[in-house]
Amino acid sequence: MPQSQRPGAGPGTARALLLYNLLRLGLLAACLGLGYLAGLRGFLLIVVALLVSGVLSWFVLAPYRIRAALAVEHAVETPAGAKLTGPLRRRREAMRAKVAAEDAYAEALHHEQAPAAKRAPSDAAG
Repeated sequence: MPQSQRPGAGPGTARALLLYNLLRLGLLAACLGLGYLAGLRGFLLIVVALLVSGVLSWFVLAPYRIRAALAVEHAVETPAGAKLTGPLRRRREAMRAKVAAEDAYAEALHHEQAPAAKRAPSDAAG
């Protein structure tokens, strides 16, 4: 299914996140400017601007936040390595090999300890 037909598909993940963060920074800058014009200065100006912009962004930027969240969700749900080429694909394959080796090692340790744990109570009882 083409990306444009998928539910929630829109701009790419990086673009959606960049847009949302730029809008949040713009809202913070606007709150800083309005706070300065209102006579706030120093630490109080920063704290009030952060609080006001945070609350406003929750409501005003909700569609952009949802779009960014959907883009991240889509990127996470995409089969691993489907779009990777070259060094990134090799790095992901190397990481998978390391994880598989670690899992095999942990499984081997688990199987070694399981028989010892079964013998221990009988040895202690005798």
